[in-house]
Amino acid sequence: MFERSHRWKAVFSDIDGTLLCSDHTMSQTTRETLEACIHAGIHVTLASSRSPQGIETVRGSCGLRTAVIAFGGALAFDEQGDKVLERGLSVAQATAVVSYLEQSHLDASWNVFTPARWIVASRRDPRIAHEEEVVKVTAQEGTTAELADDACVGKVLLMCEAGQSQPLARQLSAAFPQLSVCTSSPILVEVNAMGVSKADALRALCAHWGIGTEDTLALGDGDNDLEMLRAAGLGVAMGNASAEVRRAAGFVTEDNDHDGAAHALQALMA
Repeated sequence: MFERSHRWKAVFSDIDGTLLCSDHTMSQTTRETLEACIHAGIHVTLASSRSPQGIETVRGSCGLRTAVIAFGGALAFDEQGDKVLERGLSVAQATAVVSYLEQSHLDASWNVFTPARWIVASRRDPRIAHEEEVVKVTAQEGTTAELADDACVGKVLLMCEAGQSQPLARQLSAAFPQLSVCTSSPILVEVNAMGVSKADALRALCAHWGIGTEDTLALGDGDNDLEMLRAAGLGVAMGNASAEVRRAAGFVTEDNDHDGAAHALQALMA
């Protein structure tokens, strides 16, 4: 059960599949509940594998002033926009992943993200076009050769067919043991620098604010949320989360199409 008597100081929430419904919109109930948390003096962080621009489309649409964890934990900002953490891939590492994908002729579309750019091979790729529609950000056709040698690559994202993300992630993990590889959905594989996680970014923001992780609550649905849920004082799994995520959580709420995040937070503030 929720520890209703506990005074929570920070909330960390995944976006897609957690705060957003399946149609990629945020309900009024969820938006108002997040606003209530902020007004109560609770730090609210949107923790996503999205780029900062992709997260900003959500923040802007609901008018919330939150902290941000982007690229699955490679980048973090506080509510004022001050950078708290940055831990990216090198351009050489990103190039190696893209080259491996192309030379192996794997059926997956690559995306390379920096804090300012989203580079793809072709915007005509249906997978890329769909992602642009979801995150409301426009990709740029190009190659990693266009990036400065010292550029920070937030992540390499690979898009595949439904059900293929786990096999692809295992193959990439074997090929690149020095990198962090995880799935964020049945069609998405995220490649980050080793040690990057939403949990690590959670700890960095808590240190920045001077609060303990035991006073935090985290909500999520994907395998890339597992470490964050375990690092928080209380981990909340969405009803639509995978079985492993539900087992790791201290509480399971309703799914993202039935205001599960809002119901959990309302219980928190009761």
